[in-house]
Amino acid sequence: MSQKTTNGDTGFAGRNGQPLCFCGDYVPVRALDTEMAPGLRVANLECAFADAGVASGKAYTSVLPPDRATEENVGRFAALSVANNHVCDAGDFTAQLRRLEAKFPNVRFFGTVEHPYAELDADGKRVAVIGCLERCRSRGSRIFREEDVLPLLARLKIRFDRVYVCPHRGKESEYTRYPSPRQIRLAHRWIDAGADGVFGSHSHVFQGRELYRGKPVYYSLGNFCFPHPESALYPGTDWGLTVRLNDDGGAEPGFHRFDGEGNLRRADTAEGIALLDRISSPLEDWSMWRWGRRIGGLYIGKNMASWKLRIGKKFPVNFVKFLVWNIMPLTIWMRICALFPEVEAGGK
Repeated sequence: MSQKTTNGDTGFAGRNGQPLCFCGDYVPVRALDTEMAPGLRVANLECAFADAGVASGKAYTSVLPPDRATEENVGRFAALSVANNHVCDAGDFTAQLRRLEAKFPNVRFFGTVEHPYAELDADGKRVAVIGCLERCRSRGSRIFREEDVLPLLARLKIRFDRVYVCPHRGKESEYTRYPSPRQIRLAHRWIDAGADGVFGSHSHVFQGRELYRGKPVYYSLGNFCFPHPESALYPGTDWGLTVRLNDDGGAEPGFHRFDGEGNLRRADTAEGIALLDRISSPLEDWSMWRWGRRIGGLYIGKNMASWKLRIGKKFPVNFVKFLVWNIMPLTIWMRICALFPEVEAGGK
């Protein structure tokens, strides 16, 4: 049973002794194997639930019928962040969230202005997990903003044993193995402000990790299970990375793969660790130049394909936006960097 705390947040009873397990982007297409990602699972619920989508100028949407959300998939998570760029794909986010909260009273839905964090009892400790979304066109007014995390951290550190941040961010690094220097700086600022770890999502492939001031930072966990038409176009999106926290705050990564039907199977841990180490090593000496050379070609190609679809759906509005995008500093920078590509390590 869930319980209401005095500040209106939902806590959980009877779960002491279970560790937190952070997962990545999740679309509940089928029942979840209870042996996959054991512990108190926390993931990013990156879809909307509706009988039909709404007219949209987005290149891709993520909408499932309401009956696809069941106790066998959604109900097996302790907490699910809704701070992402797809939860509003079916329109009325408020009504959708209310239905989810009523259907799954023991799941903490967080990452909204009203409930920016989930409150959990894990390994005998009182834990808060913050969900947030970077500035983007798809950020609804009720979604908790990335730029509001720092003041919230200061308040939560007084009340909780541990505080973690789960940002949905990095649109400039989508489908690549490398976070931007901006993402790295911000993760460090959060830990400097008291966060005990950062576990990102949105890139749809897992990215590098580091230990900063003794705290784990996983720049993106990639897809937990996200069978999606756009993801299928890029390598590495069928890998899942989960991170299970030990009682001392240490992080233990695990790996799995999934197919187009959402069937999960365990992946070779040694292979996963080897790839994770390869993509993490450059982050020790990272710069805008090195980052741009690693991802510039993919960034331009991915965005050009996306703009083609958007313009076809909503002309001429998106064509005007496309012209503006072409003269933005980041776009110009990526075009320059793409002329001097640096081979991307472990690109599978």
